[in-house]
Amino acid sequence: MSLHRIEGRVTAILRPAGGGAPLLVRRGRNAVLRGGAELLAGLFSGNAATAVNGAMVGIGEEPANPPYEAGPIIVDGAGATRLLRPTATIAPADCTVETIAAEFRVRVTVRALLPATNAVDPTDPATRVEITEASLGVLDAAGTGLARIYNRVVFEPVPKTNAHELALYFEVDFPYGA
Repeated sequence: MSLHRIEGRVTAILRPAGGGAPLLVRRGRNAVLRGGAELLAGLFSGNAATAVNGAMVGIGEEPANPPYEAGPIIVDGAGATRLLRPTATIAPADCTVETIAAEFRVRVTVRALLPATNAVDPTDPATRVEITEASLGVLDAAGTGLARIYNRVVFEPVPKTNAHELALYFEVDFPYGA
């Protein structure tokens, strides 16, 4: 962990629909996108109208690269939608803030749950889709995408169908001091 930069990670846990023992666990490291930096700057200036209230998954496999603007991908190379209902709403109760004084950081932990009906193949929800990325952000008006994206995390594929729910646990560390 660096004392001088924001760091984050996600743990993705695939379970049978309705709960049960984890079938698969994946982890990935965070990349803060330009929209995330602008969101934090908006909080300072009083211009941020909406806090982070959603998560979105996708099928993109490329790590975040300059200009750090692209969020989760839900279409294939031909432009066909490959992921239906890729979002989850994050309620205030799904967020915790902890100060870790010994390490000079404040950790925000966010939980997002994509139920069995979300993040599925649009043609046949029983067909497996490979979820490979996740982002936090501000949901768009329809709740079907992110209007402002805070971060993007890429991880090894998670094979999801309508027989699974996917829990995402984001941790973001904000350093202070030094």
